[in-house]
Amino acid sequence: MARRRARPQRARAPRDGAPRERPQHEWIDSQAALETLVTDLVAADCIAVDTEFHRERSYRPQLALVQIAFDDRVALVDPTTTDVAVLRAALDADVLVVMHACAQDIEVLSQECGAIPSKLFDTQVAAGFLGMSTPSLAALVDRLLGVRLSKGDRLTDWFERPLRAAQQRYAADDAAYLIELYDELRTRLRALNRWQWALDECEQWRRPPGPPPEPTQAWTRIKGARQLRGPQRAVAYQLAAWRERTASERDIPVRFVLSDMALLSIAQRRPRSISELQGLRGVDGNQFRGRAGDRVIAEVARGLDMASGDIPSGALSAGPNVDAALQPAVPLVGAWVDEVARGEGIDRSLLATRSDIAALLAGDPASRLSTGWRAEVVGDGIRSLLAGEAALAFDPASGLQLEPRPGGGPQRCE
Repeated sequence: MARRRARPQRARAPRDGAPRERPQHEWIDSQAALETLVTDLVAADCIAVDTEFHRERSYRPQLALVQIAFDDRVALVDPTTTDVAVLRAALDADVLVVMHACAQDIEVLSQECGAIPSKLFDTQVAAGFLGMSTPSLAALVDRLLGVRLSKGDRLTDWFERPLRAAQQRYAADDAAYLIELYDELRTRLRALNRWQWALDECEQWRRPPGPPPEPTQAWTRIKGARQLRGPQRAVAYQLAAWRERTASERDIPVRFVLSDMALLSIAQRRPRSISELQGLRGVDGNQFRGRAGDRVIAEVARGLDMASGDIPSGALSAGPNVDAALQPAVPLVGAWVDEVARGEGIDRSLLATRSDIAALLAGDPASRLSTGWRAEVVGDGIRSLLAGEAALAFDPASGLQLEPRPGGGPQRCE
């Protein structure tokens, strides 16, 4: 039977939630001050980092602010007046960098500094091992530290200068409590023997962003691309590649070049002239007059001239190729994984996705359930099911349970 671990207790805020005195923050807007800060950061054991950026009107994220906390200091670094590339020294150093929901921050830091943290801890990822499902920073600080962060304007313009006092305080709070959160999470996870699990999982996020999107695969990211066939698919392929290249060259969002709705409309109707283009759904008639319209029509013609074999389709793969005989096992195993996640107090999406389950059933050696803590919690049990060594039984009180199968061979998940 699957081994049962101590279920984590529901996290309770250790304090009364009353406002506490927040550390004063420094505003760093000169290169000399930033370089002095970097010297202090390199000498620290642990630093907290957050970023504010905009990407609504650009192809690449535009960095507007960097928040850094360490020891008893909080610094707000203005990248509009400093060269933040010097922060690379701190990222490369033997310093633990604490972040919350780090993916986009790492993308921005990699773009601006050419580096990612040498050691990383993500508080949102770690909270998943306490059963919290991708909590916001404010929710996590409230729940674990008993501190209610000030509410800020989520739609604030972080390029505004000078930033108002409330904006600066809101930004400073995004970094000010991360190291305290790290300490609290470490205590709780060690009590559950899950500290190493969290460290291993955080390490998986410490990877450089991938290369820029390949224009020839841009069409596969459009919702509805799977339904396109023949010349429709060819036109979508050409239009999407042109749209991606144009957006990158002009540093604007792809939707500013051509919306998905317009692209699909054009692919389905395949206009041969600007007059035919003008009446299509999602197409802004004023936008596609003159040279812009001529370019779209030219891309449609290029698509119609393509042979179907010229279009790469690998990125449209439906996922792991699970044998037909094992297909019914995917939802059944998924239901058991749900039960394990509830019983163990682990965020279900952190434990295993449907794709993870399918990859293991398909025999993918790179499946996340094949090694590490996931194998220990559910992967080995799934293998026992496939080997006929265990079976699933339903108990009204405890749900689906993994049980030894009589005569099924040695039990592997005790």
